Amino acid sequence: MSADNITIGVLALQGAFEEHQQCLEAISPNIRTVQIRTPDQLESIDGIVFPGGESTSMGLIGDVTTGLWDGLRHFVHNSGKPTWGTCAGMILLAERCIGTSAVITKGQSLIGGVDILVCRNYFGSQISSFEMSTPAPPAPFANAVDGTVDDGKKEDSDDSSFPGVFIRAPAILTAPPDVQVLGTVVAAPCRAAAVVLRELERKLEAGENVIQLGVVDALERK
Repeated sequence: MSADNITIGVLALQGAFEEHQQCLEAISPNIRTVQIRTPDQLESIDGIVFPGGESTSMGLIGDVTTGLWDGLRHFVHNSGKPTWGTCAGMILLAERCIGTSAVITKGQSLIGGVDILVCRNYFGSQISSFEMSTPAPPAPFANAVDGTVDDGKKEDSDDSSFPGVFIRAPAILTAPPDVQVLGTVVAAPCRAAAVVLRELERKLEAGENVIQLGVVDALERK
């Protein structure tokens, strides 16, 4: 990466990868994006984005694409380069995941890298989508376009809430102290997710190392 040009890879197996490319390239003419579908493409990028979409589909495609999942895991865990996950992309980057899917028999395939537990479809199906106010995102610490860096002493100019849109969304259930949480909301899970969580909690309290609950995935990456 030169000081003037940045190449960002966007995982392009399924989902809103083109929309992510458009948003990234709109930031600056110095930002270029490439669609990532093979492991060799990872060598030429300065960072990667895992877009929103269907985490199930992404996992199934990734598993049958020779070398891709291992290449992504190596990039995320060992390259030291920035990685971003949106919705389904966040699920892929989680170390542990629970949730329902009728087409998964061996658990949601994960890349890992972020020490969080996520629940797929926590807020229900598409028709259960809703909006609610959420904490406003923090001001960027650094401006990657012009190179200026916030010294961290500037006070936020806007303390107002931020419109949150929850569309068949996952939720982060747990995060350790070294994961910086930027905002939280209080919301009840959908009925299916609530049943899953109660059963998972019961099994964990009983000392079971849960790998799969029927069609409910509770992956613990080794």
